[in-house]
Amino acid sequence: MALDFDLAARMDASLAGYWGSYALAQGSHREEFPGASLFYTPIPLSLFNTVILTGQDVASIDAAFSSAAKCIAGQGRPVLWRLSPTAVSDEVTTRLEQYGLQQQGRDPAMLADLSELPSPVQIDGLKIQSSEGRSGRYDWAGLTCDAFELGPSVRKAMSECEATIPESEFASQPRYVGYLDGKPVAVSSLVMTAGLAGVYAVATLPDARNRGIGTAMTLHVMREGKMRGAKSAVLQATEMGKSVYERIGFSTVYEYELYLQTR
Repeated sequence: MALDFDLAARMDASLAGYWGSYALAQGSHREEFPGASLFYTPIPLSLFNTVILTGQDVASIDAAFSSAAKCIAGQGRPVLWRLSPTAVSDEVTTRLEQYGLQQQGRDPAMLADLSELPSPVQIDGLKIQSSEGRSGRYDWAGLTCDAFELGPSVRKAMSECEATIPESEFASQPRYVGYLDGKPVAVSSLVMTAGLAGVYAVATLPDARNRGIGTAMTLHVMREGKMRGAKSAVLQATEMGKSVYERIGFSTVYEYELYLQTR
């Protein structure tokens, strides 16, 4: 299948919209190059310290690598490079390998048509609400880390970053909490970018899993995106979660190649 360059650019913008928001928080660093964006945060997890590469310009790759290396030297957190299909070439791969980057696999980029959404999942006692204000988003981040089973250092740093992202960002990036019988048990986030509804941070606490709550949180984001005018929903899935999303209408359109920079 021929690559749809317009769709790829819009999906890349969605990816940058979510991860890049954390690079607007206090203590973060953000740099833009032609065809490359560097986001570096205080959160000790490479997902939040990333280069999104959308072009094949060698000078931009060199500049992004150099800036990332300075961040790593100063603060020690590795940087995950995400390569859009528009950035993939033998020359780019060779350049990254010359710099010592290690291949980390691929993440499927998935797309769903919002014209006919599946029926909402009915779960007794489940209510989904927006997370409001700095304190609400601080708590949302903590719940997100608990649901993804991340450590206390990530929890503390993500919560502090979430609370200091500029308020204006959340007009297009609402965060959602799922309450089961009044207890917060699940999270998700919508990112509206370039006419797409981006689905991010879908997770459920371990003791509330296998009840369809994650599916309900995903469908809620999709419905909210459709109400805001999106025609399609997008997400980046792990291989483990891919089949879950396929059951509610997502299909893989391409993959992001992943590389890790450690120095």
